[in-house]
Amino acid sequence: MPTAVHQLVLEVLQGCADAALVEASRLGPARIVTPTELALETDDLDAVRSLRRAVSASTALTVPARRPRELLETSVQQRLGTLLEDLARQRPRQRFTGLRLEAAGSDTPEMLRVAEAIAELAGVAPAADGDLVVRVRRGREAGTWQVLLRTTPRPLSTRAWRVINYPGAVNATIAATVLDLLEIGEEDSLLDMTCGSGTFLVEQLHELAPARSHGIDLDPAAIEAAERHQRAARRRGRIDWQVGDVLTAKIEPGFTRIVTNPPWGTLHGEHESNQQLLADLLRRAAELAAPEARLGILTHEIIRMHAVLDGDRFGWRPIREHRFFQKGHHPRLFLFERG
Repeated sequence: MPTAVHQLVLEVLQGCADAALVEASRLGPARIVTPTELALETDDLDAVRSLRRAVSASTALTVPARRPRELLETSVQQRLGTLLEDLARQRPRQRFTGLRLEAAGSDTPEMLRVAEAIAELAGVAPAADGDLVVRVRRGREAGTWQVLLRTTPRPLSTRAWRVINYPGAVNATIAATVLDLLEIGEEDSLLDMTCGSGTFLVEQLHELAPARSHGIDLDPAAIEAAERHQRAARRRGRIDWQVGDVLTAKIEPGFTRIVTNPPWGTLHGEHESNQQLLADLLRRAAELAAPEARLGILTHEIIRMHAVLDGDRFGWRPIREHRFFQKGHHPRLFLFERG
């Protein structure tokens, strides 16, 4: 019996699509549909859970229909039943406890009947907090509707190793994309100057372990969380964690890759003090960098960062600004090379 080819829709954060496309293309033909959505064809549904640059993955069914109630037709329900059986065959098994419908007019009688029918096929009950997320929307072609069934109970962007909810942690799919742009190899030495709970360094271990990894943060609770996250990740590779002020702490220099996601806005200080911090981090990174090193500064303080770059760049050459969009926030990666 030939292996089924699954039509998937991948949700991504704006700014992560190119990195997500490279990753998804390892599983089959993939393309960017919009800045926040990719299409993927693959015969390996289990491997989809390994994607680290997508927020979520959904198996998709597009059918000719003028109204949502036509999704209740027997032929459509049979096809949806097949998709649900495919989800049930995933290994390790994905257990869903309730169905949550996300659709325009989800509380209308017509949409409620659609939700109830799909829930019956899945063997779960409709629930406002259901983990089998079903999206119903108009198809991209005229006269079609599309049903999307999320393949996992939790989004792909949720990291199992993140066992502590440390405030201000960078989004993991953004972190993975930032690390891609830094182009880190096994021979590199990687420093996170404001490591927080360790997202960048732990995320990097899922791709490859650099020759040297070092994370430093002022907050002992952050370093404790980072150590726990590394243990929970169960990935090979050593990370040296340090409590201290990166601007003054004793750190052996020579890093070929440096990253920082410094505090931002009034939540973590004032704009003026954050501008000074950005300048200090640029200077300190120069002191700790190897020749031809690469530096990435991920910040929401765009205006303040540009003001810093109007002054002394301490030998850093700007090579790229990369924008991300995440739930009302617009962080930007400033990428530099030494020299």
